Amino acid sequence: MDNNEFDLDALLDCDAFVRYESVEAKCAMDDFLKTVKENTDGEKTVEKIKRDLNDLVYYTFNDAFKQGFCFAVKSVKFLLKS
Repeated sequence: MDNNEFDLDALLDCDAFVRYESVEAKCAMDDFLKTVKENTDGEKTVEKIKRDLNDLVYYTFNDAFKQGFCFAVKSVKFLLKS
């Protein structure tokens, strides 16, 4: 494999990779779901919103990780050129 190319999706899907979830993020999601439950009539709707929210959080985390990882790699490459 080319050192300049790597599969971040494979890294994120690796069993050895553990996702970090802050207490603040967990509390914010719980508060959001509590608000949805209090202001929504059906449990089915709440479960749908919860599934969609989990998908959103998952993809947001992946995008943020990829952006940070790529920035770190580019920074190291820049420092090695100096």
